[in-house]
Amino acid sequence: MKVSNLRDIRRSWLLRGDVPAGNLESQLGLTVYRSWQRCLHSGLEAFQKQLPDNILSGSILQSRIDQRRDLIALAKPTMNYLHGLMSGSGGVIILSDHQGVIVHSVGDAQFVSKADRVLLKTGASWQEKHRGTNAIGTALVERTAVSINGPEHFLENNGFLSCTAAPIFAPDGSISGVLDISTDKNAYHPHTIGLVKATVHSLEKQLFCSIESQYTLVLKVHSSPEGLGSMGEGLMGLDENGTVLGVDRAALSLMEINVLDIGAVKIQQLLDISLDRILDYAKKDQSKIYELRTHFSKSLFFKFALNSSYARSHQTKNFDIAVDLSEEQANVSHIEEFESGALKQLSRIAIQKTLEKTNGNISLAAKLLSISRNTLYRYLKSEPKR
Repeated sequence: MKVSNLRDIRRSWLLRGDVPAGNLESQLGLTVYRSWQRCLHSGLEAFQKQLPDNILSGSILQSRIDQRRDLIALAKPTMNYLHGLMSGSGGVIILSDHQGVIVHSVGDAQFVSKADRVLLKTGASWQEKHRGTNAIGTALVERTAVSINGPEHFLENNGFLSCTAAPIFAPDGSISGVLDISTDKNAYHPHTIGLVKATVHSLEKQLFCSIESQYTLVLKVHSSPEGLGSMGEGLMGLDENGTVLGVDRAALSLMEINVLDIGAVKIQQLLDISLDRILDYAKKDQSKIYELRTHFSKSLFFKFALNSSYARSHQTKNFDIAVDLSEEQANVSHIEEFESGALKQLSRIAIQKTLEKTNGNISLAAKLLSISRNTLYRYLKSEPKR
């Protein structure tokens, strides 16, 4: 909507408390409308002069940073790359933790000094209840990518900003952090949200790969065989029972499941194939592409990768079983060889007389002859009929 109309709504609703006529939800957009309502319910005042403090420092901040050290290490190279693309245009790339506390940022010095005035810096909490409607806090609540431009920010002091952010999901479905690109409102570009989404998607794949060894089996999935190995490829991590323990958002969409299914649903409940068959495919050729159907009759393409430690442990088990069988077979062969020698020392007449005495009871006859029942049975079967 036009900025002038948005400012009129701000003055009428947020300053004077008069709800303007018309459908506010459609005028503001659902995301901003819901966020403004939440801010009002939390007691924030849009035109307050005093900024809420809510900023961490010292050992408390360092503890927050340490808790997200792995995420920061993964994100830093990408954030530096984005900064290089944006260099000179003014702006800052921000990484927050799962509670909206900024743990790392990189940006142009001139814009960073402006951002500092509204506490858009390391240690500050940008949850909605602390900073009103903003990309980081609103993305955390909505669990999706959002752009908040100029007067869409609830707090008047933040109105010079244009911010775009998206939550970074861990493979278990929890939010690990938020990536944000903030610029001056006059530098807003509609493509920024696409850039943020693509960057977050890349980070989520890196998070998955960083813990890939925890899964017994990794599935790569796409709607076309050519898509396997591309950015659009979905990733799933399973345990040895087939339970889905980790998944990225591409796989969530392709498999038509949600985060509540992670840790609860098994792959054999999603695909028309048994877990044993999947494991067999993974053992044979991890580069081969398989076309499988879901229980919703959707055709998808897969590659399967088996955890090397799992494969080695099962090879050891199979080897032990083979050794046990070999030893058993050797013992049987030894017994049969001994009994064959014993048979040679018995005349056909002696065997026949023993059978007559036992009225054809093979078990009793074998006991009297000191040989096994199976050996006597094989002997009788091999004897020519008269």
